[in-house]
Amino acid sequence: MNKKITHLHKLVIALAGTVLLSTAFAQTPYPAKRINLIVGFSAGSSIDLVARVVANKLSDKLGQAIVVENKPGAGGNIAAEHVAHSAADGYTLLVVANSIAISPALYKNLGFDPTKDLTAISYIGIGPVILKVNSKTGFNNLGELITYAKAHPAKLNYGSSGVGGTPHMATVLFEQITGTKMTHIPYKGGGDALAALLGGQVDVLINPLLGNVESDKVKSLAITGDKRSPLAPSVPTFGELGYPKYDVGVYYGIMGPAGMPSDIVNKLNNEVSAVLADPEVVESLTGKNGIVLKAETADEFQTFLDNDMERWKKVVEAGHVSVE
Repeated sequence: MNKKITHLHKLVIALAGTVLLSTAFAQTPYPAKRINLIVGFSAGSSIDLVARVVANKLSDKLGQAIVVENKPGAGGNIAAEHVAHSAADGYTLLVVANSIAISPALYKNLGFDPTKDLTAISYIGIGPVILKVNSKTGFNNLGELITYAKAHPAKLNYGSSGVGGTPHMATVLFEQITGTKMTHIPYKGGGDALAALLGGQVDVLINPLLGNVESDKVKSLAITGDKRSPLAPSVPTFGELGYPKYDVGVYYGIMGPAGMPSDIVNKLNNEVSAVLADPEVVESLTGKNGIVLKAETADEFQTFLDNDMERWKKVVEAGHVSVE
């Protein structure tokens, strides 16, 4: 009898130890290890810049390393699908831009559903896009470009960071609003597209405003926004030039896999909001690159994405744009 009692005691103690260990593990504060921040475009692109600035400060806030990993291709969809199929534990996150809202309308077989397979975590901010031409085109203003493009359909070519990316679709919208048609030449990233413009391989590029826009090899003709950017005060807005409906902005945010615990989502959202108020981040993203930062709740960011999906669906349908 005593042996049976002793055995029972040992079993109870063992089970209690297991429960305590499981409870301790479950209560391990997040994050307990490195976080991977995935970017769907190449190094040097605007989204890559934003990701690295935010990751640097967010790492300090969370007390863990944050590694930015570039997975370019398919307009950011390779990276998005990778994250959508990752564990929903908060250790694999995705930095998104407009393409996350464009892709559902553009791709028939996307491989993931942004509304079902991803979790909105935090909005970061939005910046203007600027239309540039290679100086050799000889265009001195937007009117000259539009007049030539209308008279010579598909004669001019334009670069982009890839099919379905923001520069691509921003140019599609520009064509729709101005009644022009140009030839699309996609590259693997925004840096490559800008290099092609500088080198004269493409005539036109609509891309995010980053740093100094002046160069003897390119000319900036117009910029989006309600008013001129302090970073490009000599460049008129599309509204000033008679195209107020062309109001594209490049926004950035953070998402994760579907099913992430709400406490992790809230923690990340709170810490990102704190990062956006950091003076160094404000100077780097707003002061140097014209991105207007704004803290939002995860639900507000999801609503923003839902509305943007509806917008780009109309643009894709009107332009009969297809990648498949």
